[in-house]
Parts: sequence; structure tokens; C-alpha cells
Amino acid sequence: MNADRKRPVDVALDILTVLLLGLILLPIIWVFIASIRPDADIMSRSPFPSQVTFDHFREIFARADFMIALRNSLIVGGAVAVCTIVIAVPAAYSLSRFTYRGRDFIGFLILATQMLPAVAVLVPLVVIIRSLGLANTLTALTFTHLALGLPIAVWMLKGYIDAVPRELEEAAVIDGSSQLGAMIRITLPLIRPAVIAVGTFAFVLSWGEFLLALALITSAEVKTLPLALQTLFDPYSFSWGVVMAGGVVIAAPAVLLFLLFRNQLVGGLTSGGIKG
Repeated sequence: MNADRKRPVDVALDILTVLLLGLILLPIIWVFIASIRPDADIMSRSPFPSQVTFDHFREIFARADFMIALRNSLIVGGAVAVCTIVIAVPAAYSLSRFTYRGRDFIGFLILATQMLPAVAVLVPLVVIIRSLGLANTLTALTFTHLALGLPIAVWMLKGYIDAVPRELEEAAVIDGSSQLGAMIRITLPLIRPAVIAVGTFAFVLSWGEFLLALALITSAEVKTLPLALQTLFDPYSFSWGVVMAGGVVIAAPAVLLFLLFRNQLVGGLTSGGIKG
């Protein structure tokens, strides 16, 4: 009887899930279809293109400024992902495993930084970067993106490390391993899905970030993909198809990373909620 009573609720939840999924996927599908449509056919009411063309993608990859921006985004995103992992893992391990004065306050500060929107720290960041002489450089963009995503990465990894039993590390220490060795040989392999999830999160966050890049970057040689996409809105030679193709190129790495590491991402994002 209880199972019969739950069936209408389950059906309603399934319908709601499908509707929400449709709302999320519909704009993405429309962007992709628009990118392979001729410009004259983009505003057509038909959901199917009358003709499939890849001229928009050829035009995108033929633009030198777009390819430079692609290279810059790969450099910054890769550096942010690697630096996030290198810094966040030992920082999270310290907060999870060691007891020292100020530990709780540091944890509070990490959480407090997530309560501030990026626009609230935009002006101080720009002032600091310019005072250091790093304005209009990829180094400045890497540091700001790292500062933006590192606190949440540390807090996420702390939850994952908390879920690893301390007894495993204590047994390794008894067998003669150092604390650092126990972390590398025992804890790090166990939280590998979480590390991959955090690294992917850091890369995607940097890859699509626009506001800080807009404030810090003005030179075409150091622009990233979101800024390059903005330059496609040329009032004298505007093409919706080229803009949509640029959007697909920007979205593709995030989708590809999810497909490659979907098991690790799902495992990493759920393992932190399990204790013991």
C-alpha cells in the first residue's frame, strides 16, 4: 500500500526532473544548432536546420585573435587547476588532521570568503594587481582565478579527508612511515576522485570567468576566450552563427572534462558527505 501511495509522487518527480532537464538543455541544444545553421536560417522557427554548415567554425578557427585567446585560456586554466590541487590538498589536510591555535578561525575565514560575490572584491583586486605591476598579464589572471576558487576547493577537500579513517594513517605511522608519507601513500589515493573533482572545478571556473578578465586584461595578446567572444559582437560585421560557434568552442572543454571524469566527479562530490 505504501508503495502504491508513492507512485504518483514518483511520477510527479520524474515529470519535474524531465522539465527541469529540458529547461537546462534546450538553450545548449539551440546554441549548437544555431552554430551549424546559415546566418539567414538562424531565426527560423523550425528547430531543424535547412542546411548544415561548418563555415562558422572555420571562421572562428581562422581568426588569429581567437586562437591566441584559446591558448591563453588553456595556459591560465591549466595553471589554476594544478596550483589549486597543489595548495588545496596540504591545506585541507592540515585543517582536517592537525590541531593548532587559530585552526577554527582559519576555517571560518575560508567559509567567510565564499559569502562575498566576486564583484565585491573586484576593485580591491584590481588595485592590488596594478600596484604590483601585474596588470594586463596572464600571471595576474592566474592569481585572481586561484584566489577565487581556492577557498571552496580547500573546504571541499577537507570534507573528503575527514571521511578517511584516521586509523589507516596511524597504522602507517606505526609501521615506520612519516605523517607526510602516510598522507601521500594512504590518504591521497583514497581521495583521488575528490582531487580530480576539485581540479576540474578549478579549471572550468577559470575557463569561463569573464568579470575579472574584463577588469584586468586590455591587450589582445593576453585576452582569454570569454573576452574574445565579446569581440565577435562587431556592429559592422555581426554574425550570430560565428558567435554561437564561439560559444560551442568555449563550452566544449567543460563538457569533455565531465565525460572523461564523470565517475570521479560523481564519486568526489558525494564522498565528502560520508563519515567513517
